[in-house]
Amino acid sequence: ATGNPRNKTALKPGHSLMDWIRLGSSGTDLTGCGGAVKAISHQELAKHDKVDDAWVAIRGKVYNVTRYMDFHPGGVDELMKGVGKDATKQFDEVHAWVNYEQLLNKCYLGPLRNTVTLNLMDKQTKSKSASFLSPTSNNSTSSLLKFSQTTDNGIGGGGGSEHKPTTITTASSATTIEQLQQKQSSILSSSSSEESLNNIKIMPRFDWIQKSSEITFIFYTKTLLNPGLVVEFVNNLEFNCHLLIDSNNIYFYKFHLNNNIEWPCIVRTSIETGKLELIFQKLLPGLWTTYGQMESKKLIDLDLIVNEYDVTKCEQVTHDSYAILLRPKNNSIIQLTPIGYHVSVSAKINNEFITRSYTPVPLSYTPFAGSDCDAVTSIPLIIKTYSNGILSKFITQRQPTLATSLHISQPTGNFILSKLKQHCRIGLLAAGSGITPILTLLNYLIERSCNKIEFINLLYFNKTESDIWCRDHLDKLCKKDKRLSLTHILSEPIDENDNTYRWCGETGRITPEIIGKIINIKSVNYCTFCCVCGPKPFNELCTKYFNDAGYNMNYLHCFQG
Repeated sequence: ATGNPRNKTALKPGHSLMDWIRLGSSGTDLTGCGGAVKAISHQELAKHDKVDDAWVAIRGKVYNVTRYMDFHPGGVDELMKGVGKDATKQFDEVHAWVNYEQLLNKCYLGPLRNTVTLNLMDKQTKSKSASFLSPTSNNSTSSLLKFSQTTDNGIGGGGGSEHKPTTITTASSATTIEQLQQKQSSILSSSSSEESLNNIKIMPRFDWIQKSSEITFIFYTKTLLNPGLVVEFVNNLEFNCHLLIDSNNIYFYKFHLNNNIEWPCIVRTSIETGKLELIFQKLLPGLWTTYGQMESKKLIDLDLIVNEYDVTKCEQVTHDSYAILLRPKNNSIIQLTPIGYHVSVSAKINNEFITRSYTPVPLSYTPFAGSDCDAVTSIPLIIKTYSNGILSKFITQRQPTLATSLHISQPTGNFILSKLKQHCRIGLLAAGSGITPILTLLNYLIERSCNKIEFINLLYFNKTESDIWCRDHLDKLCKKDKRLSLTHILSEPIDENDNTYRWCGETGRITPEIIGKIINIKSVNYCTFCCVCGPKPFNELCTKYFNDAGYNMNYLHCFQG
C-alpha cells in the first residue's frame, strides 16, 4: 500500500497482521520475561542483537521483537538492522506512520535508560576514602556519580536521534565538593539524585506520527511534570500551542500544516510519563509526506494568556452553589489545567473588571457528565455564591440569559506533583469549596500505576450537611475503592429546617488531635504526605498544627486560591 520496495517480503502462512494480533491476545508472553516492566540500559539493550534474542528501542521504549521476526512485512533482515540499539531513526525513515505502540504493546519491556555521569573526584581520592565526598588534596578532584533517567520522559534526544549516555563533567575543585555537601546532606540518596535531575532545565521534545485518517503531534516533557496546555485553532491549516511547564516556564509552538485538519482535536495525556498528544482527524484521508512546518520559542516576557468564554450550562448543585460549563468563543480553544492549578475568571460588571480564582473540576463530578456538551473545549467549574459576591452572582445567573464574555486566564499554580512520587499513603484535608483541587488530585492518585497508592485519607470539613459538594460521587468512589477513606466533618450539624439534630457522622473543626492521628505512624490513618485546601484561616490552622506536631513540612502542600 505504501509503494516501499522494502515492504515486499512474502510472509509464511499464519503470519499475517491478524495472526499477530491473535497471538498477542492469546495470553502468550511475548516479552520473554513474564511481562515485568523495568528500565533497560543501552548496555543491556546491546546484548540482545540476535534473531532468536532480539530487542529494539523506538522513541525511548524497548521491545522484545523476537517473536515478531516472522510477522514483519519487511522481512527478518530488515528488522535486524535495528536490533540491539535505538532504532528510532531507521523506523522514522520507513514506518513513521505506523502505530508501533499498539503493534508491539505485548512486547514492551520498559523504558530506555540514559546515564548522566558527574566527575567529582580523581582516582587517588577514591582509593583513599570510601566516601567520594571526602576532602581531597589540592589537585583536581574527581569521582563518578551516576544518575539514571528514562528517555520516554523527554530527557533525551529527539525522535530521530540515537539515544546515547551523556557525561556531564563538573569543574574540578575542592570548592565544588563543599558546595555540593552544603546543598545535599546525602547525595547518594534516591531523593537527592532525583532532585538533581529535576533541576536540569529540559526543552520539551517534539515528535509526530500518523495514520491514514489522523495525525498526532506529541510533546515529551518529564515524568510527573504535570504540564498545562492551551491549544488555539486558527484555521484548518494552522494552530498554536502554549505548553506550560510551570507558571513561569512556557513554550510556544506555531504550526503551519501541509494539509487540512478538523477541529477540535483530542488531547491525550500521560502524567506518569510526561507525554502529551494532540490527535487531529485529517479532512481528507491519506498519508502525508510531512506535517508541514513548526516555529517554536520559549516565552521570556510572560504575560497571562487570556481567552474569552461564555457560560453554556449552569445548574444548581447545593442551596448556594452551582456547576457551570464554560465554552470558548467560536469554540477555538482547548485548555488543559494541571492538577492542583487554578484559573483567573474576570468579568466587566458595572464598568469595572472583577477577578476571582477558581479551580476547574473533572467533568464527572458535575451534572453535565455524559450530556451533550463540548467536553473537549469546555471548562467545568463549581462555584459558591455569596450575598455580597458580585462576580459569583454574575457567573451563575440564569436569567435573563447565561453570562457571556468572561475572561479566563491560563492555568497558574505552584503544586509540584512529583513530590508525591515516593508516597503511597496520602492525606487530603478540604474545607468547603476547597474540595475542588482535591478532586482532580484524587482521580490521579486512585489511577496511579507507578508506586500504587495504598491509602488515601480524605477529611472533608463543612458547616452543614447541605453544604457538602459532590457527596454522592465521593461516597460511590469510596465504596468502589477500598483504599479511600472518606470522613465528613460538620461544624454545625443542626437541621436548619426543623432545628433537629440528625447527623450521625463526625462533628467539630480542625484540631491538633485530628492532625495527630494523621501523622502518628501507629495510627491506621497514618499518611506520609498531606495536601490542604480551604479558606485562609483553615489553611493557617492546619499548617500550624502540622508544624507544632513536628511534621516534616516538606511533605505538606497548601493550595492557595
